[in-house]
Amino acid sequence: MDTPFGFDVELDPGLFTLDALDALYHRGVAQGKAGAQDADPGFERKEDPPLIPLERPLAEELAARKLHVWFSDVPEWAPEYGAARDKVLDAAGIDRSQRLFHLVANIRIFSPEGPVALHADPETQINVGVGGRNVWHFSWPSGLSQEEHENLLHGGHFLRWRELEIWKTFDLAPGNACAAPPRWPHWLEHPGPDPAVSFEVGFFTVEDIRDRKVWDVNWMLRKTRVVKPRPPRESAGNDRLKHRVFDAISVATRRGTEFRGV
Repeated sequence: MDTPFGFDVELDPGLFTLDALDALYHRGVAQGKAGAQDADPGFERKEDPPLIPLERPLAEELAARKLHVWFSDVPEWAPEYGAARDKVLDAAGIDRSQRLFHLVANIRIFSPEGPVALHADPETQINVGVGGRNVWHFSWPSGLSQEEHENLLHGGHFLRWRELEIWKTFDLAPGNACAAPPRWPHWLEHPGPDPAVSFEVGFFTVEDIRDRKVWDVNWMLRKTRVVKPRPPRESAGNDRLKHRVFDAISVATRRGTEFRGV
């Protein structure tokens, strides 16, 4: 995909009721795969909010304060959500014969009116509304500086707020979805009165990995304060060299070895 797009997909609503998610939350917390934090106060996140223990049912907690409740890698420990992940991929038209790296499916719940600050994701992402309203505002990747692109996987996921022109808004009610390529900056609103629930599927394609390698090597080069690195796809030769540099570093550090040779 070249730009974000919308589509529809109907998932089993019984998987996403607040009662079902309350039980899932306790399963996830026991495995370190679920948690709760304060929702962002606005469209810029100054610092990462700490985890908050929840002692009451989710419906009560979400009504009492603005929260962000998350569940990560859900099909790994709750296999009943695996079919939902696969249905989303098929509905989005993702070629399942290609290699998909770091394929994950997460669930997020936001209290009514809880925003999500401006940020960008380094991977391809698909988001499905399964409760309330999830309003996604996308701007162009060119709205990020090269340094911001380089920092996405180095603590720079959330961005300084500025007025970015909106490329397109997707207002997701249950059954609506949107998919976006990597690095499109976006921010979210969750208009009330109901908690907003979304099911998200994320992954890296081969092309995503190759671009990621260039951005990661550029991040290292920029730290020298001598080289002004060129972004991906400006020079095929430079990109190939940076792919080899990334692979060599991954051998030495034993990090990112699953991307070697891609």
